[in-house]
Amino acid sequence: MASEGKGSRVFLLAVLFFLLLAGALGAIHSLPGYSSLGNGQAFIAKVRIEGPIFDPEKTIEALRRVEDNPRAKGLLLVINSPGGAVVPSWEIHDLVARIAKKKPVAVSMQALAASGGYLIACAGSRIFAYGATATGSIGVILQTFSLSGLMDKIGIQGNAIVSGPLKDAGSPFSSMSAADKKYLQGIVMNIRDQFVQLVADDRHIPPARVDALATGQVYTGLEAQKLGLVDAIGGENAAKSWLLAQLKLPADTRVREVRSENTLAGWFSTAASSAIAYLVAQSTARFYLF
Repeated sequence: MASEGKGSRVFLLAVLFFLLLAGALGAIHSLPGYSSLGNGQAFIAKVRIEGPIFDPEKTIEALRRVEDNPRAKGLLLVINSPGGAVVPSWEIHDLVARIAKKKPVAVSMQALAASGGYLIACAGSRIFAYGATATGSIGVILQTFSLSGLMDKIGIQGNAIVSGPLKDAGSPFSSMSAADKKYLQGIVMNIRDQFVQLVADDRHIPPARVDALATGQVYTGLEAQKLGLVDAIGGENAAKSWLLAQLKLPADTRVREVRSENTLAGWFSTAASSAIAYLVAQSTARFYLF
């Protein structure tokens, strides 16, 4: 009897162990960033770009995984973003453009793919948008603010020791002079002109025509198609079908979402770190593609 009781306890412990192991594996599979890419079959990789673009690290990691995986025959890039900081948007664009030289990239615009989001889309092989997608917004914005009036009221004086008259241009602790504004406007227009040239090169549109469209205006997907800013009206299924046709793959080819390989700690800290990055970005004069 004692032996039977001991055997039952061992059996129950073994069952409990395997249940816990299965639960742990299930939790790992459900973590953002988990993606099984190792079954040896060809597939279409999908990468999402969602929300404001400030820190490109996770998106770039996911895109590099697609670039380096020979079984990822094509890329479905799903964008739902108002844009963001200039350099991160450009960095993602350049990587997508590099991938597009090796394998076809279909871009599926969702509700919003504007400014920096549109800049990234231009790197794709073919751009799909819904008729009501908000896109375009080709332009640059410098966001800053001045606390000098408030500081005067409460008796606080800001002092800056600078190496040149424009060193503190855009500082929130001083009023913006005419010289400051002219200087910063020049930078905004320089970046804007680079944006225009990028669109012209990627979309094979004369720069003068893109220049006329680059007022910061948002276009619907239907308008953007007529203007040559997007290629076709359709959603993810249309983008997938185009990829399959380009690659001559069967209709049942799987689409696998690829994300960065987050650590557990990184997963829990993503929201907090994004919020901190946004607040830091708002504290100084920065250039945005919004």
